[in-house]
Amino acid sequence: MKLLTKTTVYYIAFSFLAFIIGGVILYPVLKGILYREIDENLVTEQLLVEETLRYSDTIPDYHSVFGHMIEVQRGVKPSKYVMNIQDTAVYDPETRDLIACRHLQYIMISSAGHGYTIHIYKPLQRTQSTIVEIFITVIFLFSLLIILLVAVNYFISRRVWIPFYRTLGHLAEYKIAQNEALALPDSSIYEFRMLNRTLDAMSGKIRADYQSLKEFNENAAHELQTPLAIITSKLDLLIQDENLTQDQLEKLGSVYEAIRRMSRLNQGLLLISKIENNQFQASEQVDLSEVIRKTLNNFREICEEKKIRVDSSIRPEITISMNRILAEVLVSNLVTNAVVHNIPEGWIRIDLDHAALTISNTGLPLKVEPESLFGRFRKSERSRDSVGLGLAIVKKIVLFSGMKIRYTANESVHTLKITF
Repeated sequence: MKLLTKTTVYYIAFSFLAFIIGGVILYPVLKGILYREIDENLVTEQLLVEETLRYSDTIPDYHSVFGHMIEVQRGVKPSKYVMNIQDTAVYDPETRDLIACRHLQYIMISSAGHGYTIHIYKPLQRTQSTIVEIFITVIFLFSLLIILLVAVNYFISRRVWIPFYRTLGHLAEYKIAQNEALALPDSSIYEFRMLNRTLDAMSGKIRADYQSLKEFNENAAHELQTPLAIITSKLDLLIQDENLTQDQLEKLGSVYEAIRRMSRLNQGLLLISKIENNQFQASEQVDLSEVIRKTLNNFREICEEKKIRVDSSIRPEITISMNRILAEVLVSNLVTNAVVHNIPEGWIRIDLDHAALTISNTGLPLKVEPESLFGRFRKSERSRDSVGLGLAIVKKIVLFSGMKIRYTANESVHTLKITF
């Protein structure tokens, strides 16, 4: 949800909450005001009737018209004056229905010492209708006000947040590998102006660090590969010396294997660093079917030597958009992983269609979670010769190319599935 939409939703929610609270307060207040006016009219009429009874000591002939009824009853002399006002219901003979009324009951003593009970009824139909009309009018006006305020708030907020969205647009399009300044536009709003200046300074520092890291990786790779190649060639010459003893040959073999592992480790780390630094920018339509076939052809002799059966179901001309070099490294690492970690006389199954690439192979059961092997230098306890970067490189390439990968292991069957 966008920030502007979320703030508008909150504004509407709190406005309606205030409206509900206001309605809960308004209704009893409005009802109290109107009832107070009715009660005052009832008391005024009661005083007039009381004045008449007090001095004439006779019951006047009140003409009862429904909507305003006065009843006077003579009774036993009360001990004190009593007045009571409350809501009640009176039967209307015309409509044959009960009508809500406000009822005043007053017990008095005349000058002659007789007791009288005065009943005055005031219908509440008109009053209740008035309350409902006023309440509906207030609801309408308040709703109209909310709509107006929300519209004004949305328009103003949209105008105010324009510089922020421009900044987001520049950040989304910014490519650090292009070695260009971010150059965010200035704003008349102080906070956005400070944000842009801070982002400009930050991007400049990141760009400088990126260039330094890129140069370091390139120089380190070049400088390390040269002495490693020299050491390897010297070891080749030493191993061919016929005067070496068996013990010396074994020690040189250990050194030679360590150098080879160091060289593979250097190449793997350099490749991961290049992927993380977005140095593989050029994408093209790669025929993945052809890449897999070539890779399998390269591993044919190794599979035959280990007696590994390879089955495949590769649909022709399956193309994906990615860097060609990364596509070849991805397939090569997947096949290498399936071959190296297989068992003698095992099997490999490769399936490729428009949706996914799936590679399954036999192997020893895992003692760790399959997903953990995607981390750097994470490997099975039985894979001591591995440098632990193969699947880490695969994961980096998959994420860099906008794909998904999943590793599952069911006893001796391991499956890697890449979804395009």
